[in-house]
Amino acid sequence: MDLKKYSKLALIALAAASLTLASCSGKKDDGAMNSSMNKGGMTQAEKDAAAKAKADAAAKAAMDKAAMDKAARDAAMKPSTNSVYFAFDSAKIDMAGETILKGYAAWLNKNTDVKITVEGNCDERGSREYNLALGEERAKSVKDILVSNGVDAARVDTVSYGEERPVCSRSGEACWAQNRHGDIVNR
Repeated sequence: MDLKKYSKLALIALAAASLTLASCSGKKDDGAMNSSMNKGGMTQAEKDAAAKAKADAAAKAAMDKAAMDKAARDAAMKPSTNSVYFAFDSAKIDMAGETILKGYAAWLNKNTDVKITVEGNCDERGSREYNLALGEERAKSVKDILVSNGVDAARVDTVSYGEERPVCSRSGEACWAQNRHGDIVNR
């Protein structure tokens, strides 16, 4: 090899050596720091903090999963309907209505933080005052079934809307039957 190539190689080697020395010169050998560092370059305190953060995240994830599982179970158990229907000029609950209300009562007994309002409704026949009174009787009939199945009466309010909130606005028995109901709504 000629002299120019050797001088270029020597220059490159010299530059690499000076960079290496420059990077090492800023560090001082601190025995306390070296003893607190592990092979990964983290202090023991940093390692402990990372482990705690990981454990906290795992605990939160487990709690979130448990809450979601409970919500899914509760939603699955909640009855699919919140309405019971009444015969003309009656506040008596039939067998189908009792079955619905027993299922709703069981759900409410497992979800003790839920408070409800029972809304009594009527069809358009009869005076406004009569229908408000009948709607109240219907709401109380629903409440009585729920309470007799273990629901705390303090969790159940009642209100009558009489004929003021029709589901169906046409006239005729098929439509009127849809308007004679008691609805359970969460409050």
